[in-house]
Amino acid sequence: MTSISRRLQELGLTDSQAQSLADAAQRNDLAPALQHLLLRGLWSDVVDESMPQPQWLERWRTLGESDFPFINSPALQRLLDAGVDVHDLTDVVRSAQVLTIYNIAQLIDEPCGDLGYDVADAPDVQLAYVDETGAPHRPGSLHAALEELDPAGRHGQPRTLELRQFGGLPDELQREIEDLLAQQAWSQAAVLWKRATGGDLKQCLATVQSLARQL
Repeated sequence: MTSISRRLQELGLTDSQAQSLADAAQRNDLAPALQHLLLRGLWSDVVDESMPQPQWLERWRTLGESDFPFINSPALQRLLDAGVDVHDLTDVVRSAQVLTIYNIAQLIDEPCGDLGYDVADAPDVQLAYVDETGAPHRPGSLHAALEELDPAGRHGQPRTLELRQFGGLPDELQREIEDLLAQQAWSQAAVLWKRATGGDLKQCLATVQSLARQL
């Protein structure tokens, strides 16, 4: 039988992260693993930002063609046919999804929050797991920890245009620009950026300096 540590590694956790959660589980402290799995589940359906073509588009088309509910694939196709940039569309969809999963996490944390805190007989309902003795244990705040598990590493923040452009560059060029930014060789990085993306050199200089703060 597969160990919890091995399975967590298969899900993408580092060895140390997986072992830390597994060690806590061995001590019958399942709260960290439960929190992580819940948050990972929320993030798992947020659209990807793959370059040069996000994978979610084909996935949504396939779901739509199979009569899966909720997916408006004709509207998606109309947007693409109208010339909407696929990466702009991805960024808008992702922003909406991140806002949604944040609100879901907050709702799980406080399902009766809409009743207000001044209602004397409001139910105090909280997500928890029950141990072998029947004692409940809360997994910790989900919405407070949600940003930390952003697969993009941006804590839920939208992707800037320069970060998106950088992600579309060849890997070798990305590494070259990163090395120059690490050395604060702004002019050389700006020249490379201009060759790759075009534009005014002065604007390219401002762009790479902004990019350096995001990488």
